[in-house]
Amino acid sequence: MTELLLDQRRAQRLPIYLPVQVYGKLDGVPFSESTETINVSACGGLVPLSAGVVRAQKLILTNLQTDQDLTCQVARLIRSERGQVLAGLEFLQSAPGFWRSSPAANG
Repeated sequence: MTELLLDQRRAQRLPIYLPVQVYGKLDGVPFSESTETINVSACGGLVPLSAGVVRAQKLILTNLQTDQDLTCQVARLIRSERGQVLAGLEFLQSAPGFWRSSPAANG
């Protein structure tokens, strides 16, 4: 059950819905999918995806509110009660400000 994973989290997850674009390749063919986060953390986020991604697959995630891109990988795949696939995406590098809803000046 997904509840058992909660104690393994490195960062607090917040139920924030942000529009994102996911880019990757399936069998060598590029794909792009618009979706929305279900929750986010300093380490990544959870998004519904219809593309057939696999665990450990590298993807590019774009925060459509800030137009910022970040490389991530599929950390886990969960099938929801409604049958959709939820992809837990993990950032490959620390990006604490990635989920900000507006661009911020970096000092």
